[in-house]
Amino acid sequence: MTKFLLKTFFILTVLLFGIVFGIHHANEGTLSLFGKNDVVETTVEVTPSPSPGKVEAEPVEQLPIELTNKEQAKDKPEVTTKELLEKQQRATDVGAFNFYSELGSSIGDILEMIVSHTVSAITGLIHGWLNK
Repeated sequence: MTKFLLKTFFILTVLLFGIVFGIHHANEGTLSLFGKNDVVETTVEVTPSPSPGKVEAEPVEQLPIELTNKEQAKDKPEVTTKELLEKQQRATDVGAFNFYSELGSSIGDILEMIVSHTVSAITGLIHGWLNK
């Protein structure tokens, strides 16, 4: 009996660690797919001005951002923050008017309502039959 329990515990432990490793690996793959694992380091250079209390700085929109992918860097060496903000705004605008997304959401809400009412009706019938 103890041999069986030890074998079972060992197999379950190996399976558990395999599952945890698989989830971790899938998470890293997803992050790298969407490019969210790239660490962006920003550095700010402050130059002292001749008069105390004044600091000169460049606008954030004009600072170049280096791309980490070598193939993209060959095509377009610099991307400014302003361009990235414009692209993000366009993506947000397009996402707001996505017809299929809204259609799927409304169909999902309708199906959820139908299933919840059906389940509550069935449980009400069963409750009524059991309490007779």
